[in-house]
Amino acid sequence: MRKDNGRTCNVAIAGYGGQGVLMIGLLIARAGLKEFNHVSWFPTYETWQRGGRVFCGVVLSDNQVISPIIAEPQSLLVFDEPALDLYEGSVAPGGLLIFNSSMVKRELNRNDVKAIPIPATELAQEMGAIQVSNLVLLGVYLKMTNVIPIETVEKTLEDTLRKEHKDKLAPLNKEALRCGYERM
Repeated sequence: MRKDNGRTCNVAIAGYGGQGVLMIGLLIARAGLKEFNHVSWFPTYETWQRGGRVFCGVVLSDNQVISPIIAEPQSLLVFDEPALDLYEGSVAPGGLLIFNSSMVKRELNRNDVKAIPIPATELAQEMGAIQVSNLVLLGVYLKMTNVIPIETVEKTLEDTLRKEHKDKLAPLNKEALRCGYERM
């Protein structure tokens, strides 16, 4: 049994279907199980298979999670401009807002949050697969918050890909994760 340190943190992730929003949330939740006593992963999405709005919240805590709903996220990862339009105002004052500057071209409306623009799509494209831009953003989040060691997330990613018989994708996915992490 892990020691109860009273730690609780949350992160919200927003974008559209097909960008890997839910995958990143689930990866944080699975890795979080190795570091925290309680974890909640709460996805919401439109019924479209691809292209609909997607949002998910993850709560990591040493204490019991009372509600999986995050009204005021401590951290927000934004994959595109419509998601920023919808959720920018929800971030807690003093919170962290990491966004894909390849997809967000407008200025932020907030100056009371720490905003980190990352050209995730361009960085992923340089690796040969824009599909891993979500992992670039996750790497930045891990570095900026230190909430879960990157090694724990890498191991969880490898295990997940192995279970899905997608082992060959592990090197590129880990490269994208490290790209975001080392950029900060």
